[in-house]
Amino acid sequence: MSFASTSSVLPQRPVRVLHLTGNLDRGGIETWLVNVFRRADPAAVQMDVLVASPAPHTGVYEAELRDLGVRIIHAPPSGNLPQFVQAYRRVLREYGPYDVVHSHIHHFGGLLLLLSRLAGVPVRVATSHTDTSQADQQAGRGRAAYLRAMRAALQGSVTHRTAVSQAAASALFGPDWASQPVQIITLGIDLAGLQTPRPVQGLRDELGLQPGVPVLGCVAQLRPEKNHMFLLDVLAEHVRRQGPAYLLLVGEGDERSAIEARVAELGLQPWVKLLGSRPDVAELLWLMDAFLLTSKFEGLSLAFIEAQAVGLPCIVSTGVPVTSDDRRFPLIDVVRLPLNGDPAPWADALAAALERGRHDPPRMDFEVAETTRELTEFYIRASRGEV
Repeated sequence: MSFASTSSVLPQRPVRVLHLTGNLDRGGIETWLVNVFRRADPAAVQMDVLVASPAPHTGVYEAELRDLGVRIIHAPPSGNLPQFVQAYRRVLREYGPYDVVHSHIHHFGGLLLLLSRLAGVPVRVATSHTDTSQADQQAGRGRAAYLRAMRAALQGSVTHRTAVSQAAASALFGPDWASQPVQIITLGIDLAGLQTPRPVQGLRDELGLQPGVPVLGCVAQLRPEKNHMFLLDVLAEHVRRQGPAYLLLVGEGDERSAIEARVAELGLQPWVKLLGSRPDVAELLWLMDAFLLTSKFEGLSLAFIEAQAVGLPCIVSTGVPVTSDDRRFPLIDVVRLPLNGDPAPWADALAAALERGRHDPPRMDFEVAETTRELTEFYIRASRGEV
C-alpha cells in the first residue's frame, strides 16, 4: 500500500512540509529522505527538515540538501526540554506556516505533533520506521512513564498514522493499530540506479581482498540492536568450517570500538573490514556474494531491500520484517533464522547461500521516484482535507 493512488493537480502554491528527523547521517530513514528531496517537484511541495536529537550535529547529507535548496533547522538538545519546546514553537512561528508536519522520530514525535496541533498545523503525520516493542516492554519506571506520555500526546494530536511494516505499526501505535487505522506504506529505493551492474575489481583491489575469497556484507549502523557481535560469531563459525571469507561492515556508530575488540578476540582481523559510512553502497553490494542482517529488531530494513534488488542471497534474523506486499517486493532468496545464540545454523545457511550464488536482479515495484510522487500527492490531498 502507498500514500496515494490517484493523480492530483498541482496546488496553487507549494504545500509547506516540515520533516522531523533525528539526524542527517547515512541511515535508512535519512537516505530515503534525501532520495525524496532529490526527486520532489518544488512546484508541488516545499519541504524543510528539523533535526531533533539529544546531541544534534551536522550530518553528512546536509551539504547536498542545502545545495538542493532544503532548509535545515537544528533544534537545541532535546534533553533540555523547556529550551527545546520554546525553540520548536519559535520554528513553527518563524519558518511556517506549515501545512504538514511529518514526524520520523518515533515516540518523541508525539510531543512535537502535539505542539504542532496547538500551533494550528492542520496535517500532522507520524511514520513508524522501526520495531521497538521488545525494548519498550523492558523499560524501567522512568522510561515507561515517558512512553505513556508520548503515546498519549501522539494519540491526541496525530491526523495520519503510517508505518513501514506491521511490526513498526504495533510498536508506535499499539497492538490495536489496524483499528485506528494505520496505513502500511512503501518508502522506495533508487531501484533504477541500484540494479545497474557495477564493475567491482577496482573496489576489490582498493579493499585488499584476495582473489577467490567470498565476500559477505552487512549494511547497518553500528548500534547494539543491529547485533554485530553475533554476526562476528557467525563469521568465526563459517571460517572454522568452510575457510576464509571477508565480512564488510558498512556503517558507523557507537559500537565500533566494541566490535573492533571482539574482532581481535576472535582472531578475525584479516577478514573483517569496518568501512564506516560510505557513499558507494551500491558498488559494495555488487561486490558482495551474500548479505547478512542479525538485527534484534527492525522496522523494514531498506538495506535488506537493496540487497534483494541486486540479487544477493540474504540471511536475516526473524527480527527483520519483510514487506507483505509481494507485488512491490517479491522475495527471491531469503533465509530467516532466530537469534538463539547458536551461530551453527547461520553458518550452514551461509554456506548454502554461497553455493547458490547471486541471482539476476528481480523485478520490483519499489522505485523511490514513484513513491515520491505518491507522497507528494498525499501531502496535496491531505492539505485539502481529502484524505
